[in-house]
Amino acid sequence: MFTSVDIGWPGSVRDSRIWRNSQTRSQLINKANGDGGYGIQPCIMTLFRNPTPGAEINYNKLLKQERVIIERCFGQLKRRFNILQYICRVKLENVPKIIIACIVLHNIAKSLGDPDFKLVEQDPDEDEGNHENEELPLRQLGQQIRRTREYYNK
Repeated sequence: MFTSVDIGWPGSVRDSRIWRNSQTRSQLINKANGDGGYGIQPCIMTLFRNPTPGAEINYNKLLKQERVIIERCFGQLKRRFNILQYICRVKLENVPKIIIACIVLHNIAKSLGDPDFKLVEQDPDEDEGNHENEELPLRQLGQQIRRTREYYNK
């Protein structure tokens, strides 16, 4: 589940700048997990740059495992809402609203125990269409195909 989202910045802005200007940073008194781009701060944990054998290497390994969990959450969100994977073809001012809507719906789905979408890889040369129904309007044909796909039948 996502607990803090800031959609007020363009994608080209560095995470560390967003963090420096975030309300979460100013309110945070407990520890947080971040990558090396954030720098050392009392409320954030970063990797050792040149870890010594033993405790520092173990610390880095554990922190990297935690980052994998965070990245997996973003992957789940993108699989649930394909619009987040590709170019969003809407007015630029609507993009933040779409992102927030996807995150809210994702959190609701997670809280209701809705299963995560599996990564489905398709052969681009594979022909999925049912050509017997080519006379159907395109929208109806698309709905019929979506209903028959494996991950919708679970």
